Amino acid sequence: MLNLIYYIETYGCQMNLYDSAAVRTLLDQAGCRETEDPEQAQLMVINSCAVRGHAEERVLGRIGELKSWKKGKPGRMMVLMGCVGQENGESLLERYSQLDLVLGTERFQEIAGHLDNYLKNGQRQALTSLEERGGEGSIIPSFEKQVCAFLAVMRGCDNFCSYCIVPYVRGREYSRPSGDILGEIRCLAEGGIREITLVGQNVNSYHSDGADFPDLLAQAADVPGIERIRFITSHPKDCGNKLLETMAGHQKICRHLHLPLQSGSDRVLGLMNRKYTLEQYREIVISARKLMPELALTSDLIAGFPGESEEDFQMTLAVMRDIRFDSAFTYKYSIRPGTKAAQMPGQLAEDVRQDRLARMISLQQKISLESNQADIGKTLTVLVEKAVPKRGQMRGRSPGNKPVAFDCASGVSPGDVVKVRVNKATQSTLTGSML
Repeated sequence: MLNLIYYIETYGCQMNLYDSAAVRTLLDQAGCRETEDPEQAQLMVINSCAVRGHAEERVLGRIGELKSWKKGKPGRMMVLMGCVGQENGESLLERYSQLDLVLGTERFQEIAGHLDNYLKNGQRQALTSLEERGGEGSIIPSFEKQVCAFLAVMRGCDNFCSYCIVPYVRGREYSRPSGDILGEIRCLAEGGIREITLVGQNVNSYHSDGADFPDLLAQAADVPGIERIRFITSHPKDCGNKLLETMAGHQKICRHLHLPLQSGSDRVLGLMNRKYTLEQYREIVISARKLMPELALTSDLIAGFPGESEEDFQMTLAVMRDIRFDSAFTYKYSIRPGTKAAQMPGQLAEDVRQDRLARMISLQQKISLESNQADIGKTLTVLVEKAVPKRGQMRGRSPGNKPVAFDCASGVSPGDVVKVRVNKATQSTLTGSML
């Protein structure tokens, strides 16, 4: 037994949140105990993100800061896991003397054994092989004190979008057996989880045991105790009518579709290797909204891709005005080493990328505000997630994934499903009163 006090910091996507929850389970099983105070910890685990340059810089900066956390404390250990570790491997041990172990994206399942070895022999290691996969089957991630949980149904990506580092740091697509997934959902439901988000780098390309993603989604919706099912992230090329009809046919599946567009220009979409056209994307949106008029549609958008002209960018803004995403994650293009886009001609200057991002954000904020204001006066079904005692409020989310803060009477707890009448809206949050 390790018997260590540990602290976990997580950066990046929902998959990383899931992986951190799995590490929490593994460490607890090894006799460790989590603390919310890093100064009380003997073990620091950093779960890292490298999808954009800024995300990687944040992680590396944090590792640098933590040198003082470890200095003069011989009993302390530091582990880096996730995409930054996978991408950089052994070089991180050379650069940061405070790091003891670097675990790649498919090696965190063995964290307890690697820590035990380190305590015995003091050998610093970087373990980044992607060959051994599927070790999460017997791990039920710990989401204590929460009512919502993430659940990885697949890992990796085969799309190789020209700007994206994910296939290189997460490997090729691998789908978990559906039986393992459904068993995990049942365990989470028994532990008090009320909402499950099925996650994967390209979740709707899932295939296992003869089941595709719509089949899995329908089976997940039938698990007793689960109130809501969500999923993220979908690729437009794999978003067919069967998925949309499955969403529309099951009340537990939230009417929320996150469908990354990335650009409104077919020319830029081609350079990105996205494998769909704007017209094909529009057809998905039209079909989805016809089947589910109450659908909340969100997206990802990139400003300043190599070779993007002002005309291309204006096409993206025009599509945003036309489709009107309820919200969108907006980014300026970030060079990722080893990707095709990093070698493309027409790399745009930082000030151009920043200017386009600012205009994109400004437009989306306006659209998001108008979308939320349209909910004023409506009654929404809200899954309560937490209390905010200082404000005398509870917080949760609507089926469309909109954050909702509301006043309520006593006796309401996280996990309850309540009706809330919306009376105020900002671009990011709805506010109302429980009925």
